[in-house]
Amino acid sequence: MNTDQERNAHRRFVQALQHKSLTCAKPGCGRPMDITDLTPHLARIKTYEAECKRCHTKELITGKEQTTPLWDVASITMMAEVHLLHDQPTCPFDDTPITFTSMPKPRRKARYRLSCFYCGRHTEMNWPPPEAKR
Repeated sequence: MNTDQERNAHRRFVQALQHKSLTCAKPGCGRPMDITDLTPHLARIKTYEAECKRCHTKELITGKEQTTPLWDVASITMMAEVHLLHDQPTCPFDDTPITFTSMPKPRRKARYRLSCFYCGRHTEMNWPPPEAKR
């Protein structure tokens, strides 16, 4: 993220993703905004609409899909380890919090989907990884 405008848009996206309060960006207002998740089911990136409670200004907050390059094995392992330490892992490309989703467990294997709803990258992984079983 290069410009201040892009950094501010990303910051507002992360606030919406984490269900934190947003304030109206209109000069002179600064009131709280209602946030509505407009994301279709199974979408790679999230889309939110924020509406000011006072001046009714609407703002569309969305990620920027960029699925290449993919996460490498080291990045995935690092995100999993941070998650196991009960910390919030972030995407190595844009510092957006990663969402871990537990998937159905055939034959008692733990399987997770890791998703970045800002850039749209996602992957699935088994836990523990095969190399930890040695």
